[in-house]
Amino acid sequence: RIRRKLRNTYYFFKYKVKVLAHGPFEICYPQNVSISAGCSINHGVFILGYIGIEIGCNVTLSARCMVLDAGLDLTSKTGRRHIGSKIVIEDDVWIGKDVMIFGSKEIKKGSIIGARCLLTKSFPEYSIIGGNPSKLIRSRK
Repeated sequence: RIRRKLRNTYYFFKYKVKVLAHGPFEICYPQNVSISAGCSINHGVFILGYIGIEIGCNVTLSARCMVLDAGLDLTSKTGRRHIGSKIVIEDDVWIGKDVMIFGSKEIKKGSIIGARCLLTKSFPEYSIIGGNPSKLIRSRK
């Protein structure tokens, strides 16, 4: 109990966000990452905020998720170039274990993303998403 409080205090001072941390996680470029209240981040989560990432209220990121808003442009003939775009995760979203989210995605309110899903596109609100590549399993409404 004391260890958890110390860990949460550490992340508050390191990243300037108040989250419920269930283990060590990493945020690169924290100045470009916005995390709202009530978020729960599990161990091994990696967030790359090269362009910009917004995480809404009451979002759960399960173990070893990767949220990447940028990557290398492999088609560039002028050398190594980073390309990417903003990621927005709206309120009340649950992201399962080992999910990979790559740039230019908007994860709508109330969505659930199943374990080991490779998120390749955006989906409507209250969706249950799974698979590799990602597909709509059903709506929660």
